[in-house]
Amino acid sequence: MLRLINFIIFTIIGTSVSIGQAISFTPEIFLGNRATGYQHFIAYKFNDTWSINNVLLYDTEYINDKNNIFFIRNMLSYKLTPHFKTNLAAGIKNPGKFTTLSTQYDYAVTNFRISYSIGGNYQSGFTLEQNLRLTYTPRLSDTIHGYINLFVVVNTNLKVLDRGIQQLRFGIKKEKLITGIAVNLDQFTKAEKTLENFGTFIKYNF
Repeated sequence: MLRLINFIIFTIIGTSVSIGQAISFTPEIFLGNRATGYQHFIAYKFNDTWSINNVLLYDTEYINDKNNIFFIRNMLSYKLTPHFKTNLAAGIKNPGKFTTLSTQYDYAVTNFRISYSIGGNYQSGFTLEQNLRLTYTPRLSDTIHGYINLFVVVNTNLKVLDRGIQQLRFGIKKEKLITGIAVNLDQFTKAEKTLENFGTFIKYNF
């Protein structure tokens, strides 16, 4: 089932690109003290109701390959109202395959956006997954904006933390290019294992 969902979504994305349809693509490279990371976000809207996106994250440590982090998620979304939508997602992350069904709230005004989702996640058992993203881009000059971005994911079985991700970005944005300082924090298995990465990032919005 997971392979089928991935195949369908990537086929749709590939077809859209080949026929010249508009598609957003945002890659990011992170150079940190512990590891080097790459991540991207690809999104495509069929219409005002249906959309799909792909998120990929790979974090490779300089010393210990056992601490490498990977995350791939393909998601199909249906907009219920201007601010609410429901999502069906499938992918793979440490330590294996997962599926998620969630409800998401989005609110955006000039230079500010908040997105929060909550739902059930299955990966060797069910967990409650919550996802928060905050983006603030205050205007600093005619061509330059500040850039503050917070991304948080928490998976819990309502007793202990199963998986946690926190990413924080501070920087400047000029047109489609964004660069600055970055912090990545990861927790695994009841937070018994934690990884930290501090460094710089560069991102581009195609």
